[in-house]
Amino acid sequence: MSEERAGIEDKLNDAEYPAFTMGKAAEMVGTTQPFLRSLEESGLLTPARSAGGHRRYSRAQLRRAARARELVDQGMPVWGACRIIMLEDQLSALGATPGER
Repeated sequence: MSEERAGIEDKLNDAEYPAFTMGKAAEMVGTTQPFLRSLEESGLLTPARSAGGHRRYSRAQLRRAARARELVDQGMPVWGACRIIMLEDQLSALGATPGER
């Protein structure tokens, strides 16, 4: 495998690689571009920017956006959904899973 191909494979396997445009991200999550911007304003997502200034999202960010959409669909306000996800992330970083005591 060439070095160039290996580099491409690394990016494809990296959940943090910002591979998706805002339009594609919204489509994949099943939401709207304004919803993704609201997640950014709430501090939940920090998309990378292309050389032209366009937002680029990673697979990890899409998972967080999908979780936020799930909570909002259940009636949670966006700010509340973002706070819950941030707390879930903190628990995960400590080695606990949500629901454990």
